[in-house]
Amino acid sequence: MKHSEGQPITQPDGEGNPAEAQETAATETETAPKAGLTRARILGASCLAIAGTLALSAILFKDDNGVWLGEEIDPIIKAAPVIAVAADEEPLPPLVNEVDATFNRGDTMMAVMTRAGVDRVEAHKAIQAMTPLFNPREIKAGQKLSLILEDDPDTGEARLTRLKLKADKTRNIVVTPDGQDGFAGEAVDIPITTELVRSQGVIDSSLYAAAVENDVPLKVLADMINIFSFDVDFQREVQRDDSFQLMFERMADDQGNAVDHGDVLLAEMVLSGEKRRFYRYEDKNGFVDYYDEKGRSVRKALLKTPVDGARISSKYGKRKHPVLGYTKKHSGVDFAAPRGTPIYAAGDGVLEAAGRNGSYGIYIRIRHNDSYKTAYAHMSKLAKGMRKGKRVRQRQVIGYVGTTGRSTGPHLHFEVHKGGRKVNPLGVKLPTGKTLKGKALAAFQQERARIDGLYASLPGSAKVADATPDSQ
Repeated sequence: MKHSEGQPITQPDGEGNPAEAQETAATETETAPKAGLTRARILGASCLAIAGTLALSAILFKDDNGVWLGEEIDPIIKAAPVIAVAADEEPLPPLVNEVDATFNRGDTMMAVMTRAGVDRVEAHKAIQAMTPLFNPREIKAGQKLSLILEDDPDTGEARLTRLKLKADKTRNIVVTPDGQDGFAGEAVDIPITTELVRSQGVIDSSLYAAAVENDVPLKVLADMINIFSFDVDFQREVQRDDSFQLMFERMADDQGNAVDHGDVLLAEMVLSGEKRRFYRYEDKNGFVDYYDEKGRSVRKALLKTPVDGARISSKYGKRKHPVLGYTKKHSGVDFAAPRGTPIYAAGDGVLEAAGRNGSYGIYIRIRHNDSYKTAYAHMSKLAKGMRKGKRVRQRQVIGYVGTTGRSTGPHLHFEVHKGGRKVNPLGVKLPTGKTLKGKALAAFQQERARIDGLYASLPGSAKVADATPDSQ
């Protein structure tokens, strides 16, 4: 259909007319602003929601003490739930326990290990691995045991992974799994260092008390007594206000604990104002002795006291005999001591008699040289191997204090024979021992100067042992 120019275009009936078109256009014109307002409101609400969320995140913050501020504001947007994602879980490591134990009297290795939680079968295997290195039956009260156990977090079973036993002062026994359902043991030496210690003291009540007060080990004290036993009668010559000085070796473990004591390098005593100092010296032949500052050996031909810790109960000379009841010359010196106290040979020599000898009871006589002999009576028994013709060394144990023969109590009757006559053991002038000369003396003097220098470099302070009991 053709339209004339200038004529309006009309729709056929049923499809629309000009009036309806105008009404529709008017309606659309009126509705458009309303729809735009609705879209604007929806967009504005969205923006407000987003802004509220941002504002909330800005409002919620921590103060200087780490406390959240603004927690009273309700969140606009709830956090999304966290969804766990399954992953391969790593096995938990075993729990390691270290158990330290000290053996008490009557404890066995098995008992201590099972008390600590070790399986009995494992404990038995570990003990078997240790036995070639240390016999568990020799364990003493006070010994230390360290165990390391690993607990399986799944089963709760404890597995022994290490055992350490302090076998002695210088050695640990370590037992670990061998990788074949058993255990292996090894002995591990404890590192030992040697240091020098200086000690000195003033005697108030006794030499023993003064030594203990000044931390002198009993082994070192015994060595000092042996050094001076050729020259000093400790039961009678040591007086109040006498003094001593020592320098000796001390062995310490890796924890600094003393495990042993070595040689005494210097020993000095001042007795009634007279100083006597001796130095340890080893000659070119390996012979060790103690010498004074002039190179004279401390050794004498005979000991003045052949038994330690004794007291004189009867001196040489006339006395009323305790058994016979009348005055009779006492041909020796009696030293009262407990039954079984060791008796020493007063000097090197050969046994001329060993056995029972009438009123002397069990008796020994030693010939030292052409001039001197010594005799020992009333012993409880002879030391092992003592017989006529046996050669003995000075301070070798030859018998033990007793009360055999004509005796009223345990004591040693000691005699010194000089040129066939019985003389006073306390008054006899005994010959000295070796004296260094020439090159030997020069070498000794060099060693003496070294020892004196070491002694002067060490700290030391003397303490007086109080004889009175504590008032506390």
